[in-house]
Amino acid sequence: MEFFSLTPLWWLLVIIPLAIGYGFSLVDRPAKFKVLSIACRIIGIVLLVLTLCRPFIKNETKSVHVSFLIDGSESVDPESMKTALAHIESSIASLDSGDSHSLFIFASELKEMQPDEIKKFITSCEQGVSDAKFRSSTDLTQSLLSARMSFPAGKSRRLVVYTDAAATTSGLEDALATLKSEQVDLFLNQIEPLQKPEAALVSIEPASLNAFQNEILRIKVTSQSNSDMAGRLRILHKGVAVTEQTIQLEANTPTISYADVEMTSSGASHWQAELIPERDYFPLNNKLSTTIKVKGQPRVLVIHSQREKLRSFSRAMAKQGIDMDVRGARGLPESLEAMLAFDAIILADVPATDLMVNQMENLKRYVSEFGGGLAMMGSENSYGLGGYYKTPIEEVIPLTSRFEKEKQKPSLSMVLVLDKSGSMEGTPMELTRQAAKAAAELLGSRDQIAVIGFDSNPMVVCEMTSAGNKVQIMNAIDTLGASGGTNMFPAMVQGYDMLQAANTKIKHMIVMTDGHTQEADHISLTQQMVDSGITVSSVAMGSGADANLLEEIANYGKGRFYQTDDPANVPQIFTKETMQASKSAIKEDLYGSVITGDHPVLTGYEQTELPMVLGFVMTKSKPTSELLLVTETGDPLLAINRFGLGTGLAYTSDLTERWGGEWLAWSGASKFWAQVIRGILKTEDDTGLSIVQDITDDQWRIEASHKGLNGAPVNGSQWTAEAINQDGKKLAMDISQTGIGKYAGSLDLHGSNAVALRIQDTDHDKVKTLYWQRSYPAEYQLGGKTPEILTSLPSINAESIRENLIKHYRHQNITPYFALLAFAFLITGVVLRRV
Repeated sequence: MEFFSLTPLWWLLVIIPLAIGYGFSLVDRPAKFKVLSIACRIIGIVLLVLTLCRPFIKNETKSVHVSFLIDGSESVDPESMKTALAHIESSIASLDSGDSHSLFIFASELKEMQPDEIKKFITSCEQGVSDAKFRSSTDLTQSLLSARMSFPAGKSRRLVVYTDAAATTSGLEDALATLKSEQVDLFLNQIEPLQKPEAALVSIEPASLNAFQNEILRIKVTSQSNSDMAGRLRILHKGVAVTEQTIQLEANTPTISYADVEMTSSGASHWQAELIPERDYFPLNNKLSTTIKVKGQPRVLVIHSQREKLRSFSRAMAKQGIDMDVRGARGLPESLEAMLAFDAIILADVPATDLMVNQMENLKRYVSEFGGGLAMMGSENSYGLGGYYKTPIEEVIPLTSRFEKEKQKPSLSMVLVLDKSGSMEGTPMELTRQAAKAAAELLGSRDQIAVIGFDSNPMVVCEMTSAGNKVQIMNAIDTLGASGGTNMFPAMVQGYDMLQAANTKIKHMIVMTDGHTQEADHISLTQQMVDSGITVSSVAMGSGADANLLEEIANYGKGRFYQTDDPANVPQIFTKETMQASKSAIKEDLYGSVITGDHPVLTGYEQTELPMVLGFVMTKSKPTSELLLVTETGDPLLAINRFGLGTGLAYTSDLTERWGGEWLAWSGASKFWAQVIRGILKTEDDTGLSIVQDITDDQWRIEASHKGLNGAPVNGSQWTAEAINQDGKKLAMDISQTGIGKYAGSLDLHGSNAVALRIQDTDHDKVKTLYWQRSYPAEYQLGGKTPEILTSLPSINAESIRENLIKHYRHQNITPYFALLAFAFLITGVVLRRV
């Protein structure tokens, strides 16, 4: 027994004065009658109070109401509907006399029908005259929620659904949770989907939604059918078929096709894929469209220490519609904002030592955060030879400076003579240790290295050791600390002795200091080293270094002189010098160009015999890179990779007469390289904006994040949004800030088939244009997966339609019985007191 409310129990307090009044009673009756009288009154009062609480009891019901739902959407075969209806009629016949049922058919909505009405509906489906709008989708979520309203009170609830389980709306998980909470027993009997021969386009995906005029862009189209058949696939632009190909469709297997099309005009370019199968049922699902934003002539910045060598290549690119701005070694902009004026940047022949650290960091951000393209060409100033080992630029490009040194290459002995005087304390000393380690890492196992530090006296940090002993060398370098004065000559003498004792073909010394050393005959010592087959390079770090002496040492030592005011450049200087000295990073001969990858930048050249190269820089590909061309020896020649929002490209040969003469003489070179360069171009003109889109239930939700050039989120911006559909009608969309540097808005797509949306941060003049086109209804798409939440539901047959019912209870009101008992006890009390 239960009560509707316990609040009236407060009235039981009236029993207290009644009990007190009993002690002062003047009634002249035997004591036992007085006690029985007061007890009956108390019981009567208690029953009256409980009556006010509205008591009820729960009785388990033995009857059930079953709601049957048949999927009537286009994806279901009419014969399957007939089978489902026959199964339902058998189930209804198995119900008891106290049971009840409802019968529905559902697609885009839920309709209650009688069996005869459903038979007429199935006939109309077979004849092709059914309600197309009703059958165009499977809204299982709302159908389940609506069907639950048919259950009467006092009976167990059972819901049986007959469907192909191809739901086209969201929210199923919440709907099933609601049914479970309301104790609705749900069963799903899966029926056969459409059996007639049917083919459909599943998706159309361009390689990029942004392109440049005259660019060759690859479009990927996925088709599917429920039976084996042939078909034709066409790509249309402005209603004209640009390409056409014959495809062979296999039953229930996605067929992927590619089409390479040229972006002939700038602006929003609309492309449509059309499938023409030999057998088909729904023509509606044979077309899909996409919009590609085409930009005009791209701008590319090229950095080359000898600009005149790229004149012919630059002219060839101009004929292909690419504006190349060729600058000298110091031509790379310092600011990220200036870099963003270009669609790609090519480092053709410039050493890392000519770049500042912040320039390299900005180049990395230009690619990763703002979608730019960065390429590096081969030269004596590229990759490891250019000192790019372990720099931000090497992080971006797909090749690394480390490679396996060939056994036949000359082995190297190298001595690093490093200033460790007191003026090197702090960052300079830390960077010097880092530079020494980088040099050691680049040497092969057949090479040797020694490290000598000097202040007022020389100190051997690492004896002449095989470069294969990396751990031992690194630990020794870590012991290098700053203190004392500056006396370089004794350290050079000690290094000279070490190199004389070495038995390698190449012997090299690098000396570095940030100050003026004590007077000594450094030039005579250097001349002795050269006479012994030893070369010497020098590094002047900071304005306090004796640059004249160090440059003279390098000139007499037949080495190279470096001067830097920034200690951060020292590691790049050492890696560049190490690669130069090892004489193993360059191969010069006639090498074939072999295609090894499949990428849009190679579109149209898969079967082409490409020209040979006359030389290249040795590198090693990263695991994340796509190797597109290799030499006939298997060494990397052309590679590409994604890095953040942008693209990195590496070509280990060059496009000058030195190594690229064969390429420059090839008639197809300009078109080939224009296509490669277009493959890495910055495709966004909305620098700093990142857009995430989601379309659910005809609501287009946009989430934008905005970062400034310093990488910090931009807050408090005013945004405008302009949306226009296919009829030229303007649609309303408000954008508001939702978080730090984050903004969001939503657009209602009901009634629209195509929309162009332009969103703008008016405070910072950042603009992004997005395009949407309505696909055919999901009901007509083949190859859709059954939601996992549906596959876990049990099925049921006609014989077990009443088995294992969820217990259901009927509430019976017993308030009248409590009232009658209360009055009976109260009257009895009066009788016992008076009679």
